[in-house]
Amino acid sequence: MTDKKYSWAMAGLVLLSLTACSSGSSLPSSNNQHVLTREVQTLSNSRWQVESLNQAGIIDFSHVTFDFNSDDNTTTVSGSTGCNHYTGALKIKEANKTLSEYRDVQSVSVEKVSLTKKMCAPALMKQEQSFVDALNATLSFAVIDDTWLVLYDSEENEVLRAVLTIPSSSRAGLSTPESGEKANKVETRIFEKQEVGYANEQKNTTTYSCETPSANTTDLQVINVSSNLLTLSLNNTHHIVRLTHSASGAKFTNNKGVVFWDKGDVATLSINSGFYHCNISTAK
Repeated sequence: MTDKKYSWAMAGLVLLSLTACSSGSSLPSSNNQHVLTREVQTLSNSRWQVESLNQAGIIDFSHVTFDFNSDDNTTTVSGSTGCNHYTGALKIKEANKTLSEYRDVQSVSVEKVSLTKKMCAPALMKQEQSFVDALNATLSFAVIDDTWLVLYDSEENEVLRAVLTIPSSSRAGLSTPESGEKANKVETRIFEKQEVGYANEQKNTTTYSCETPSANTTDLQVINVSSNLLTLSLNNTHHIVRLTHSASGAKFTNNKGVVFWDKGDVATLSINSGFYHCNISTAK
């Protein structure tokens, strides 16, 4: 009887040992653990949103982009000028390094820039030409704080500055097909609105004579790009504003604090807390 009890006790110990070994083997080892790390961003296949040209801001909502695309030994740039789509060949020593490796100024040039041939509002066309001129003048660049892409001309003057957006290589992992489709639709609508009515631009342009905050007089040109989108030209600066709901007159605004009230023969314009009181001068 004693021998039987001893045998059962030994069998129990063996079973407990096997269970412990089995449980221990199921725990993840340091070699098998999956550690989630942020993908290191390289210059190739990165996407940038242009914020300034020749150290001056760009037209609101014009959506100028600068995308790097690397394939084998070829690197190109492409994107939107705010009016047309463009492509160009990039001459750079190496485009596959991480962004932090471009903190020092390095040589680069853009060649063979080609564009689609859509017509847009004059302000957008003028900005497009400035953008293409900046690309053609570029001879060096640097990436600041892994965030800003800055292009320089032969005299080391800044000709373009852009901010990093979602990398194209990571876009699939960060967005669903549905959200990507929505983004494409929004971008398409922007281009369509810029294009609407350009052929009849002259008869859709209204000129106002405005009293400035300093009691001087200046002209304001208002171009109807579409029924809910205007281009305002004042003192060689351009603003795109969109229609918003208002109980009195037609109110157009943007995200830069520009507000334009159209009340028929008179209008008011607010820019940077400065108010302009305008009277219609000519309507073409």
